[in-house]
Amino acid sequence: MNKIFHKGHQKSRNRYKTHANADYWLNALDTSKLNSTMTEFINNCTYLFFATSSPDGQPNLNYKGGEKGFVHVVNEAKLVFINFQGNGILHSLGDLEINDKVSLLIPDFNQNVRLKIIGKATVIYEDIYVSEYMDYFNAFTFDSLIVVDIEYVIPNCPSNLHYVKDGILNFDEKDKDSQLLNKFIKGSSNKS
Repeated sequence: MNKIFHKGHQKSRNRYKTHANADYWLNALDTSKLNSTMTEFINNCTYLFFATSSPDGQPNLNYKGGEKGFVHVVNEAKLVFINFQGNGILHSLGDLEINDKVSLLIPDFNQNVRLKIIGKATVIYEDIYVSEYMDYFNAFTFDSLIVVDIEYVIPNCPSNLHYVKDGILNFDEKDKDSQLLNKFIKGSSNKS
């Protein structure tokens, strides 16, 4: 756990006087591995947020998702998930070529809970290694697998998650802008 926390964490806890609360969580949980409840939660998720960074610390965050089961817990200290190329820019895969440190945030807005995982990731491209994990997945059309060796796991505070759930439940389909992605592209185009 010493690798996870640094002087900045202590300074922040001093400023906000949260040592007792932090100590409660860190003493109540074994943050080095998944427990059975966390394993079931992860195996049933349909999306997560995946953070990587460049060697100089430039952060990158991506949504990763699929059918239930696109991510699977291999054991209490390892999980694997299907990776798709998306738009082809490959921020995550590019970062992982040089820096294997990652973080995952797995929320469930219906249950009002989220799980944070920090670890080291390996991308598996070669068929011979992919076959080791094939029994975990229904889909056979993916580009690669990302294996995460877990170093730290903790439930995050559920504050404000209900706003996302409420926003989704109260969304009116007539308010959907089907051209929003195209507007993003056209609105920031550097081509004349």
